[in-house]
Amino acid sequence: MNGNDEMIKTVSQLNFGDFIEVNWWDHSKREIRLKKKGKPRYVFFDVPVKSGGWFLGVGGEETEHIILGRDIFTWPSLGDFDVDAIAILIKVTKKVRVIKRKQLDRKLASDLKVAWDRGQVRIVKHGKRMRLRIGKELTENEEYDS
Repeated sequence: MNGNDEMIKTVSQLNFGDFIEVNWWDHSKREIRLKKKGKPRYVFFDVPVKSGGWFLGVGGEETEHIILGRDIFTWPSLGDFDVDAIAILIKVTKKVRVIKRKQLDRKLASDLKVAWDRGQVRIVKHGKRMRLRIGKELTENEEYDS
């Protein structure tokens, strides 16, 4: 079993709402100044990152990501949630550690899981107005209700 297979196995044992810590390698854009003169310098590409949050699941169409919720905003009158989340490629994950299993309040976890399984809500920006659309892509020509 290679490292990626072991990580997939580890992630498959996580439960919705577990509070976890993920150690991973950052793979974002780098701006590098290269010089012909001067002392040789090491260019850092391996940047370790440690992220924590509630495990929401695995997502991705072409490659799998660990989805962590960092902040969860609850809108009681609507029954909706706004979630500040991070998606971490499983392929760049070094280690996953469970801090506390099923850490979310049972009722919140249950409601959030239903909402998560139903699908994400998109925030659509049109000029200065924003509309929420559930499970539907908008075309460029679609009208926006006021």
